[in-house]
Amino acid sequence: MTVLLTAACVFPLGIVVVMGVARLLGAMQDDSARDVLDRIALGIGLLWAVNLLGLILALGINAMGPPDEGS
Repeated sequence: MTVLLTAACVFPLGIVVVMGVARLLGAMQDDSARDVLDRIALGIGLLWAVNLLGLILALGINAMGPPDEGS
């Protein structure tokens, strides 16, 4: 669960950095590189969404606790 939590904090930073570089390249008239980095940022965003869903699932399973011994 620590990996999921760390990734949930790091993925948005990666998106910001990649989008910033994409905007910089777009300002320098390098449209193809900007488009590639936009797609990479989209992929990181999708990974972030999947990671958040996995984190919610892991937290839900963790909140249920261990099974009862009497059952």
